[in-house]
Amino acid sequence: MKGYYRFPTINKKQIFFVSEDNLWKVTTENSYATRITANISQITSPLISPDGKQIAYVGREDGNTEVYVMPTKGGVSKRLTYDGFFISKIASWDGNDKIIYTSDAKQPFSRISDLREISINGGESKPLNFGICSNISKNDRFTVIGRNTQDPARWKRYKGGTAGELWISSSTNKKFKKLIKLNGNMACPMIIKNKIFFVSDHDGIGNIYSCNSLGKNLKQHTFHKEYYTRNASTDGTNIVYHAGADLYIFNEKDNSSSKVKIDYNSGFVNKMRKYTSAFHYLEHLDIDKNANNCNLITRGKNFTMGNWDGPVIQHGKLQGVRYRHSLFLTNNKSILTASDESGEEKLEIYNIDTSRKIKTLKAKIGRPISLKKSPVSDIVAIVNHKHELLLIDVKKDTVEKIDRSTNHVMQCNWSPDGNFICYTCSKTNRVSIIKVYDIKNSKSFQVTDAINSDFSPVFDNNGKYLAFTSKRTFNPVYDSLQFDLNFTRSEKPYIISLTKDLKSPFIKNPESEEKSQKKDDKKNKKDSLKVKIDFNEIENRIMQIPVKESILGSSLGFYNNKIYYLDWPVEGSREDGWYDLGEPSKGTIKYYDLTSLEEKVYMNNVSGFYIDNRNGHIITISNKEVRILDLKTPISKEMLSKPKCEKSSGRIDFNRIGLSIDINQEWHQMFKEAWRLQRDYFWVSDMSKINWKKVHDRYYKLVDRVGSRSEFSDLVWEMQGELGTSHCYEFGGDYSPGRYYNIGMLGCSFKYNKKLKGYTIEHISKGDVWSHGQSPLYSAGLNIKSGDTLKEINNVKLSDKVTPNHLLVNNTNKFIQISIQKKNRKKIEKHTIKTLSNESHLLYRDWVEKNRNYVHKKSKNKIGYVHIPDMGADGFAEFHRYFLAEIAYDGLIVDVRFNGGGHVSQILLSKLAKKRLGFDMTRWMGVEPYPSESPGGPMAAITNEYAGSDGDIFSHSWKMMNLGKLIGKRTWGGVIGIWPRNSLVDGTVTSQPEFSFWFKDVGWNVENYGTDVDIEVHITPEDHRNGVDTQLDKALEVVKDELKNKKSVLKPDFKNKPNLKLPN
Repeated sequence: MKGYYRFPTINKKQIFFVSEDNLWKVTTENSYATRITANISQITSPLISPDGKQIAYVGREDGNTEVYVMPTKGGVSKRLTYDGFFISKIASWDGNDKIIYTSDAKQPFSRISDLREISINGGESKPLNFGICSNISKNDRFTVIGRNTQDPARWKRYKGGTAGELWISSSTNKKFKKLIKLNGNMACPMIIKNKIFFVSDHDGIGNIYSCNSLGKNLKQHTFHKEYYTRNASTDGTNIVYHAGADLYIFNEKDNSSSKVKIDYNSGFVNKMRKYTSAFHYLEHLDIDKNANNCNLITRGKNFTMGNWDGPVIQHGKLQGVRYRHSLFLTNNKSILTASDESGEEKLEIYNIDTSRKIKTLKAKIGRPISLKKSPVSDIVAIVNHKHELLLIDVKKDTVEKIDRSTNHVMQCNWSPDGNFICYTCSKTNRVSIIKVYDIKNSKSFQVTDAINSDFSPVFDNNGKYLAFTSKRTFNPVYDSLQFDLNFTRSEKPYIISLTKDLKSPFIKNPESEEKSQKKDDKKNKKDSLKVKIDFNEIENRIMQIPVKESILGSSLGFYNNKIYYLDWPVEGSREDGWYDLGEPSKGTIKYYDLTSLEEKVYMNNVSGFYIDNRNGHIITISNKEVRILDLKTPISKEMLSKPKCEKSSGRIDFNRIGLSIDINQEWHQMFKEAWRLQRDYFWVSDMSKINWKKVHDRYYKLVDRVGSRSEFSDLVWEMQGELGTSHCYEFGGDYSPGRYYNIGMLGCSFKYNKKLKGYTIEHISKGDVWSHGQSPLYSAGLNIKSGDTLKEINNVKLSDKVTPNHLLVNNTNKFIQISIQKKNRKKIEKHTIKTLSNESHLLYRDWVEKNRNYVHKKSKNKIGYVHIPDMGADGFAEFHRYFLAEIAYDGLIVDVRFNGGGHVSQILLSKLAKKRLGFDMTRWMGVEPYPSESPGGPMAAITNEYAGSDGDIFSHSWKMMNLGKLIGKRTWGGVIGIWPRNSLVDGTVTSQPEFSFWFKDVGWNVENYGTDVDIEVHITPEDHRNGVDTQLDKALEVVKDELKNKKSVLKPDFKNKPNLKLPN
């Protein structure tokens, strides 16, 4: 039996490591592994004290990552920190009584890690103020710190701006300098006998190297060829590390490395069979032609059941196989489903009564995105990941490629007689159209004109019309903050008359309409409906449904002369999670009745719907429920309010399904699918010359050793890291539930005052006092200032061991009472305030305002300042908040340091690139430049190694557009974009690098390198400690120098105004 061993630490003979998210212990003399902890949450980064008596680690027992300590002999763990921020690792021990750890506490950006220190007796943690810092190792001669020294295995062979660096300072000269320059990623600095050991992958694989304190005499010590050396740690004599799933010990004296023998005996409780919610993991639901039974897929498993009663039958392999996109075949006795049992997705047929597999189709279908069956035969239209439309004849087991969309995702639907397929297809990279494929003639016809974006085509059940949604309503709305217009709502439903003689439904003739309806009813009763389409000039028969333009999304249905669509509200984008694959239930199903010519509401608070034209039923989906309703029966509030799952309410009871999960088999399936997703979506088919099958085999053999969900995540990260490409992420998934007792935040920093027996406030983060998340201590009427002392919380006295955060555990967003002693006063005031769940927005605003005020002051109000935190909705908002005000200054500094990327760089660059040409003068309303909202004069941009993705693109484009000097440090170097939309069965999302970026000057070479700056400026640990922002100072210097040129700023000359005096 073997486990998945990580995060080893050594002290003489004893070795601790993490497996199954808990601490285990072996010795160099005894290989029997003893479990030391039984925590409910993850443990990472353990480190034994120098005397070998205690071990510190990062734990999540109460939700936040915090520092814990316990005896190495075993016993009770003690929580030391109450920071409430992210702690990534234990960096070092300072003697045997203090622990140094890496944290983003009190930082304006979550990606900035600095070192902090905490006593083993608890109390306040203290910042060490190295600036950006991840590791530290020291002796009596020198100190080595690691900057950006995270795990290189997650992006292998990375060489961009945040590649790990080692900096050194001597005991005599406290100034830090770079230790060594290697073309790779470094991590884990360790000192043994005045030599610095570290992990580096500059030769292609992460191994242990060493050099002297001058950065000379580089030597390689380990020679792993398959797996990276990771999380190395030393006791000053030996080094332990893990590679793959095993531990190794490097003996410095012998210069040799050997695998640590581990006799591992575990019950692997995290891999035991469990049951879970079928509704939570629902992926797909289909109903049979009589609307009596449903076929659904949840967590990759295939079930059929009566809609409201009867048994629940599982089909296919019970465990270890993922089924997707299942549907009933024409006979209603069998189902067709996509299965990955073979390692590739294939179509399989199952008998519903016996659950026996009838057949596996040979057709190669790629990764299906949707399956739509003909209403009259077992012919299936498939849209796959290549945006191909395939036609599968199930009985003949043949496949025909109908079309391929080059840029837009395809959607398709069948005509009610099964003779035509309507589908979305690209016309250009910007324009999509609707086409119709004639089955009998094997020919496609374009049926909509190329205006903008047409999508969601669907035939009506009577075969008279084709409906679709289109973005072709160009009705702009004026922006309320800036001079701009936008098309917030542009979508409407449209219909096309399929025959040239069909009159418009919007011109009523009651007698002819009645006859026509009776004729349609008679035809439908005979079940002999035949659809006729006159393709000649069909695009001239497009008719707009007379409703207000809106946001409609992709759900569209057409049944009995009623067009159903899903109307979404217009909302701000700042709250959206970029990786959330679920739709919120804020949509409203509306329908337009072509008979009465009225728009009506069908149902509120849904996220999607589907209409089955064969039986006239609608499936509605929300984040709370799924309903199957008969469209011929009007719905009522009484019906929708019924809590019972029955036919009258339409509500489906998913608790009928006993969803059993074999975790080990599921992880095997998930690993293979994650690997397959990269193969199928990676931006080049040759995987950039990487032997991807070899990578699969290298890591797949470790799946059996995985014993917890976090270990599975680690394995997927390592596997995907072999691509050596940005944006290969893995997040989410079915983790064991933990406890979440988060800390309520006060939005201030404080220090214990022994004399006053309380915590004196050093700084209050102001943020935006007018916003919803205002700083608690800035509440009106409190008048609390820096220098005041916090004495009690809820009448509980504070002490050097009981910090405010101790008492604020599990108190987020709650009203509390604080006791304050004002500076130089004896009286204690009691106030009620409301805590925050986090204070990052306050810290960020303080940082920006500090920089802005500094620039204004140093430039004597000649230069403005703008910071852009990302290239998403937040960054767009922050840019405009400051840009619209700061362009009033002659010069401008644009700061994109720590920019988290996104997609709006091109919008912001177009605004910054505006050239001022003139001015608009009025008598009473001042002077306005033209173009308005244009920069007034010279600009400079500041960037750094944390500006990535679209932050990389912005930085590089800034240089190419000659907008000004680029100052700071080389950027992150990750410009192959992603579109996270493929979840694994347990909800895990993996991202595939799909959208690679090419520049005309450097080609593909921003990826895995970054953008070089014009002027490189470091912020050293000394600069940080002294509060000096050398990069901002350099930008100020550059813009001030350019402002010395009087022609650098266009100023109006209003002297020679027109003289319109009449001649004498």
